Amino acid sequence: MTLFKAKLFSLEMGFSRQDFLTLLNSQDKLLYSHEGELIVFSFANQSVDISLGEESIRHFGSAKLPMLPVTFDFSNMGDNEQEEFMTLFLLKFQRGGG
Repeated sequence: MTLFKAKLFSLEMGFSRQDFLTLLNSQDKLLYSHEGELIVFSFANQSVDISLGEESIRHFGSAKLPMLPVTFDFSNMGDNEQEEFMTLFLLKFQRGGG
């Protein structure tokens, strides 16, 4: 099963910008550089660009959850490497409980 076949797509992630950047800095499996809204990951001698959108709040009744749009650009990465990257990325940035 291929994860996210498109070379350019966005995900709404349940993070504040600060939470996302904290997780990014604490993980040790994905090499990256970060400047402003752009994060460039190096993976399997290829690169993927990720840009962070404007943080917002999603309301579910009285609950308020942060929402951060994250755009992935895999134009410079092969399909197999894209699938491997997304598997690792989602593992490192997974939220939720059992």
